[in-house]
Amino acid sequence: MKTLLRIVLIVVGLLTLVFSLAGIFVPWQNIVAWMSTWNVTLPAAPDSPITVYMFRAMCVTYAWSGFLFLLAAANPLKYLALIRVLALALICVGLACILVGIKVDLPIKPVLFCDGIPCLVAGILIWTLSIPLGREPAQAVPPTQSTA
Repeated sequence: MKTLLRIVLIVVGLLTLVFSLAGIFVPWQNIVAWMSTWNVTLPAAPDSPITVYMFRAMCVTYAWSGFLFLLAAANPLKYLALIRVLALALICVGLACILVGIKVDLPIKPVLFCDGIPCLVAGILIWTLSIPLGREPAQAVPPTQSTA
């Protein structure tokens, strides 16, 4: 289970990191053109400074979460609390993307398949794989020799 959890954390971390770094550095028009090759139609983003600022700030936040997933993958037992918080965060982000996307009438394909469903699936998978780790007995610490 621990190995499978590490693999999932690495995959989620790398995907989050790569796509968020693309969001930081690639102009929105290029992202729209790239997504159209996958038959996903994205609306043109307003060119207002606040929209650009919020989008880039969100991407930086996601980049750091990608680093946290990779950090947690290094030692799942040590970072079990972080792993569970990240799993809950993914579930919350997935639900928020779906609910807000539907409420503001965004195109359903990008909302569901690019954000909502992947976040929900990854969050539930990480949470499920982390449950057995919490049940494992703590690794025994070797006794110290006292020179009394």
